[in-house]
Amino acid sequence: MIGLLKCGASGMEAQQLLVDSLANDIANINTHGYKKGKVKFSELLYQPVTEEGMPVDKPQQPEGVPGLGSGVRVETTTKDFSQGTLIKTSEPLNLVIEGNGFFGVYGPDNELYLTRDGNFHCDKDGNIVNSSGYRLDTTVFLPQGVQNISINTDGTVTGEIDGEVENLGQLNLYTVPNTKGLEAVGNNLYRETPASGMAEMRWPGEKGVGSLRSGYLEGSNVELASTMTKMIVAQRAYEVNARSIKIADEMWGIANNIRR
Repeated sequence: MIGLLKCGASGMEAQQLLVDSLANDIANINTHGYKKGKVKFSELLYQPVTEEGMPVDKPQQPEGVPGLGSGVRVETTTKDFSQGTLIKTSEPLNLVIEGNGFFGVYGPDNELYLTRDGNFHCDKDGNIVNSSGYRLDTTVFLPQGVQNISINTDGTVTGEIDGEVENLGQLNLYTVPNTKGLEAVGNNLYRETPASGMAEMRWPGEKGVGSLRSGYLEGSNVELASTMTKMIVAQRAYEVNARSIKIADEMWGIANNIRR
Protein backbone atom coordinates (compact mmCIF):
# COMPACT_ATOMS: atom_id res chain seq x y z
CA MET A 1 0.00 0.00 0.00
CA ILE A 2 2.90 2.33 0.66
CA GLY A 3 4.08 1.62 -2.89
CA LEU A 4 0.62 2.54 -4.20
CA LEU A 5 0.75 5.83 -2.28
CA LYS A 6 4.16 6.64 -3.76
CA CYS A 7 3.06 5.77 -7.30
CA GLY A 8 -0.06 7.89 -7.00
CA ALA A 9 1.86 10.83 -5.57
CA SER A 10 4.48 10.69 -8.32
CA GLY A 11 1.72 10.53 -10.95
CA MET A 12 -0.05 13.56 -9.48
CA GLU A 13 3.17 15.56 -9.40
CA ALA A 14 4.06 14.64 -13.00
CA GLN A 15 0.58 15.44 -14.33
CA GLN A 16 0.57 18.75 -12.44
CA LEU A 17 3.78 19.76 -14.23
CA LEU A 18 2.22 18.78 -17.55
CA VAL A 19 -0.90 20.86 -16.83
CA ASP A 20 1.31 23.82 -15.85
CA SER A 21 3.18 23.54 -19.16
CA LEU A 22 -0.04 23.31 -21.19
CA ALA A 23 -1.56 26.26 -19.32
CA ASN A 24 1.52 28.33 -20.14
CA ASP A 25 1.14 27.39 -23.82
CA ILE A 26 -2.50 28.49 -23.85
CA ALA A 27 -1.62 31.76 -22.09
CA ASN A 28 0.95 32.53 -24.83
CA ILE A 29 -1.17 31.52 -27.82
CA ASN A 30 -1.02 35.12 -29.12
CA THR A 31 2.64 35.75 -28.22
CA HIS A 32 4.79 36.41 -31.27
CA GLY A 33 7.49 33.81 -31.80
CA TYR A 34 6.37 31.68 -28.83
CA LYS A 35 7.25 27.99 -28.96
CA LYS A 36 5.11 25.42 -27.17
CA GLY A 37 6.59 23.22 -24.48
CA LYS A 38 7.09 19.46 -24.61
CA VAL A 39 7.03 17.40 -21.42
CA LYS A 40 8.54 13.91 -21.52
CA PHE A 41 7.87 11.27 -18.85
CA SER A 42 9.88 8.22 -17.84
CA GLU A 43 9.03 5.34 -15.53
CA LEU A 44 10.87 4.82 -12.26
CA LEU A 45 12.71 1.77 -10.96
CA TYR A 46 11.08 -1.68 -11.18
CA GLN A 47 11.33 -4.09 -8.25
CA PRO A 48 10.56 -7.83 -8.37
CA VAL A 49 7.61 -8.60 -6.12
CA THR A 50 9.61 -11.35 -4.37
CA GLU A 51 12.46 -9.01 -3.50
CA GLU A 52 12.64 -7.08 -0.23
CA GLY A 53 14.06 -3.56 -0.08
CA MET A 54 15.96 -1.80 -2.82
CA PRO A 55 19.39 -3.46 -3.23
CA VAL A 56 22.28 -1.38 -4.58
CA ASP A 57 23.39 -4.15 -6.92
CA LYS A 58 20.56 -5.56 -9.02
CA PRO A 59 21.49 -8.89 -10.65
CA GLN A 60 19.53 -9.97 -13.69
CA GLN A 61 16.30 -11.66 -12.65
CA PRO A 62 15.20 -15.03 -14.03
CA GLU A 63 12.72 -14.94 -16.86
CA GLY A 64 9.12 -14.66 -15.75
CA VAL A 65 9.74 -12.97 -12.38
CA PRO A 66 6.97 -10.36 -11.96
CA GLY A 67 7.98 -6.80 -11.16
CA LEU A 68 6.21 -3.67 -10.03
CA GLY A 69 7.09 -0.13 -11.00
CA SER A 70 7.53 2.64 -8.46
CA GLY A 71 5.90 5.52 -10.33
CA VAL A 72 6.70 8.14 -12.95
CA ARG A 73 8.78 11.28 -13.20
CA VAL A 74 9.20 14.17 -15.60
CA GLU A 75 12.37 13.45 -17.56
CA THR A 76 12.71 16.62 -19.66
CA THR A 77 10.85 19.81 -20.52
CA THR A 78 11.89 21.20 -23.89
CA LYS A 79 10.59 23.56 -26.57
CA ASP A 80 9.07 22.60 -29.91
CA PHE A 81 10.74 24.95 -32.42
CA SER A 82 8.49 24.13 -35.35
CA GLN A 83 7.45 27.09 -37.52
CA GLY A 84 4.54 29.20 -36.29
CA THR A 85 1.88 30.83 -38.44
CA LEU A 86 2.75 33.98 -40.41
CA ILE A 87 0.96 37.22 -39.55
CA LYS A 88 1.05 39.99 -42.14
CA THR A 89 1.77 43.49 -40.79
CA SER A 90 3.28 45.30 -43.82
CA GLU A 91 5.85 46.91 -41.47
CA PRO A 92 9.33 46.59 -43.06
CA LEU A 93 11.07 46.01 -39.70
CA ASN A 94 8.70 43.17 -38.78
CA LEU A 95 10.64 40.03 -39.74
CA VAL A 96 10.01 36.31 -39.92
CA ILE A 97 12.70 33.63 -40.17
CA GLU A 98 11.57 30.89 -42.55
CA GLY A 99 13.93 28.26 -41.21
CA ASN A 100 15.74 27.26 -38.03
CA GLY A 101 17.72 30.41 -37.31
CA PHE A 102 17.42 32.97 -34.52
CA PHE A 103 17.80 36.71 -34.20
CA GLY A 104 20.55 37.82 -31.83
CA VAL A 105 19.80 40.73 -29.49
CA TYR A 106 21.84 42.41 -26.76
CA GLY A 107 20.19 43.13 -23.42
CA PRO A 108 21.00 45.85 -20.86
CA ASP A 109 23.69 43.56 -19.44
CA ASN A 110 25.28 43.42 -22.92
CA GLU A 111 24.66 39.66 -23.01
CA LEU A 112 23.66 38.05 -26.29
CA TYR A 113 20.20 36.47 -26.34
CA LEU A 114 18.48 34.52 -29.09
CA THR A 115 14.87 35.06 -30.14
CA ARG A 116 12.36 34.15 -32.84
CA ASP A 117 10.31 37.28 -32.22
CA GLY A 118 10.97 39.63 -35.16
CA ASN A 119 8.88 42.56 -33.90
CA PHE A 120 11.56 45.24 -34.39
CA HIS A 121 11.51 49.01 -34.74
CA CYS A 122 14.01 51.86 -34.96
CA ASP A 123 14.93 53.82 -31.81
CA LYS A 124 15.91 57.50 -31.66
CA ASP A 125 19.59 56.63 -32.20
CA GLY A 126 18.98 54.67 -35.42
CA ASN A 127 19.42 51.24 -33.82
CA ILE A 128 17.08 48.36 -34.63
CA VAL A 129 15.56 47.20 -31.32
CA ASN A 130 12.81 44.83 -30.18
CA SER A 131 9.76 45.72 -28.09
CA SER A 132 11.84 45.51 -24.88
CA GLY A 133 14.50 47.84 -26.24
CA TYR A 134 17.06 45.07 -26.77
CA ARG A 135 19.39 46.00 -29.64
CA LEU A 136 19.54 43.70 -32.67
CA ASP A 137 23.01 42.30 -33.30
CA THR A 138 23.77 43.96 -36.63
CA THR A 139 25.96 46.62 -38.17
CA VAL A 140 22.93 48.12 -39.94
CA PHE A 141 22.26 51.71 -38.88
CA LEU A 142 19.14 53.61 -39.94
CA PRO A 143 19.99 57.31 -40.34
CA GLN A 144 17.54 60.10 -39.66
CA GLY A 145 15.13 60.71 -42.53
CA VAL A 146 15.52 57.31 -44.17
CA GLN A 147 12.40 56.23 -46.03
CA ASN A 148 11.07 53.20 -47.92
CA ILE A 149 13.14 50.70 -45.95
CA SER A 150 13.32 47.32 -47.67
CA ILE A 151 14.77 44.05 -46.35
CA ASN A 152 15.43 41.21 -48.80
CA THR A 153 15.31 37.50 -48.06
CA ASP A 154 19.12 37.41 -47.73
CA GLY A 155 19.03 40.15 -45.07
CA THR A 156 20.18 43.01 -47.32
CA VAL A 157 18.74 46.31 -46.06
CA THR A 158 18.17 49.27 -48.38
CA GLY A 159 16.60 52.64 -47.79
CA GLU A 160 15.89 55.88 -49.59
CA ILE A 161 17.92 58.89 -48.39
CA ASP A 162 17.42 62.28 -50.07
CA GLY A 163 15.76 60.54 -52.99
CA GLU A 164 18.62 58.05 -53.50
CA VAL A 165 18.33 54.33 -52.72
CA GLU A 166 21.31 53.24 -50.62
CA ASN A 167 22.54 49.90 -49.27
CA LEU A 168 22.49 50.11 -45.46
CA GLY A 169 24.06 46.71 -44.73
CA GLN A 170 22.98 43.14 -44.12
CA LEU A 171 21.25 41.46 -41.20
CA ASN A 172 22.70 38.27 -39.74
CA LEU A 173 21.16 35.31 -37.92
CA TYR A 174 22.35 32.68 -35.43
CA THR A 175 22.10 28.92 -35.13
CA VAL A 176 22.92 26.47 -32.34
CA PRO A 177 23.79 22.77 -32.68
CA ASN A 178 20.96 21.67 -30.34
CA THR A 179 17.95 23.99 -30.05
CA LYS A 180 16.36 21.77 -27.38
CA GLY A 181 19.22 22.66 -25.04
CA LEU A 182 18.47 26.40 -25.10
CA GLU A 183 17.39 28.01 -21.83
CA ALA A 184 14.16 30.04 -21.99
CA VAL A 185 14.59 33.21 -19.91
CA GLY A 186 11.28 35.00 -20.65
CA ASN A 187 10.38 37.91 -22.93
CA ASN A 188 10.64 35.55 -25.95
CA LEU A 189 14.39 35.22 -25.28
CA TYR A 190 16.69 32.20 -25.09
CA ARG A 191 20.20 31.79 -23.74
CA GLU A 192 22.81 29.33 -24.97
CA THR A 193 23.88 26.57 -22.56
CA PRO A 194 26.45 23.75 -22.65
CA ALA A 195 23.61 21.47 -23.78
CA SER A 196 22.69 23.71 -26.73
CA GLY A 197 26.25 24.40 -27.83
CA MET A 198 27.69 27.75 -28.80
CA ALA A 199 25.64 30.06 -31.01
CA GLU A 200 27.17 30.63 -34.44
CA MET A 201 26.54 33.65 -36.64
CA ARG A 202 25.27 32.88 -40.15
CA TRP A 203 23.90 34.87 -43.07
CA PRO A 204 20.26 34.45 -44.11
CA GLY A 205 19.94 31.95 -46.92
CA GLU A 206 22.78 29.72 -45.73
CA LYS A 207 21.96 26.04 -45.21
CA GLY A 208 20.18 25.33 -41.93
CA VAL A 209 19.50 28.99 -41.12
CA GLY A 210 16.56 30.04 -43.26
CA SER A 211 15.67 33.21 -45.09
CA LEU A 212 13.99 36.42 -43.95
CA ARG A 213 10.56 37.71 -44.87
CA SER A 214 9.85 41.36 -44.22
CA GLY A 215 6.42 42.72 -43.32
CA TYR A 216 5.38 39.62 -41.34
CA LEU A 217 5.53 38.34 -37.77
CA GLU A 218 5.70 34.72 -36.63
CA GLY A 219 2.81 33.70 -34.40
CA SER A 220 3.01 31.03 -31.73
CA ASN A 221 2.98 27.39 -32.81
CA VAL A 222 0.40 26.46 -30.17
CA GLU A 223 -2.63 24.59 -31.56
CA LEU A 224 -5.52 25.40 -29.25
CA ALA A 225 -7.67 22.33 -29.99
CA SER A 226 -4.77 19.91 -29.52
CA THR A 227 -3.57 21.66 -26.37
CA MET A 228 -7.03 21.68 -24.79
CA THR A 229 -7.39 17.96 -25.55
CA LYS A 230 -4.06 17.26 -23.85
CA MET A 231 -5.18 19.38 -20.90
CA ILE A 232 -8.33 17.27 -20.45
CA VAL A 233 -6.34 14.01 -20.67
CA ALA A 234 -3.80 15.30 -18.11
CA GLN A 235 -6.59 16.37 -15.76
CA ARG A 236 -8.22 12.95 -15.99
CA ALA A 237 -4.87 11.27 -15.31
CA TYR A 238 -4.42 13.52 -12.27
CA GLU A 239 -7.87 12.50 -10.99
CA VAL A 240 -7.10 8.79 -11.46
CA ASN A 241 -3.83 9.10 -9.54
CA ALA A 242 -5.61 10.95 -6.74
CA ARG A 243 -8.22 8.18 -6.71
CA SER A 244 -5.48 5.54 -6.37
CA ILE A 245 -4.16 7.34 -3.27
CA LYS A 246 -7.65 7.40 -1.79
CA ILE A 247 -8.06 3.66 -2.45
CA ALA A 248 -4.70 2.95 -0.80
CA ASP A 249 -5.78 4.97 2.23
CA GLU A 250 -9.08 3.05 2.46
CA MET A 251 -7.26 -0.30 2.20
CA TRP A 252 -4.84 0.80 4.89
CA GLY A 253 -7.77 1.74 7.12
CA ILE A 254 -9.37 -1.69 6.58
CA ALA A 255 -6.11 -3.42 7.50
CA ASN A 256 -5.71 -1.32 10.65
CA ASN A 257 -9.27 -2.08 11.79
CA ILE A 258 -8.99 -5.87 11.53
CA ARG A 259 -9.83 -7.55 14.86
CA ARG A 260 -9.07 -11.11 15.92
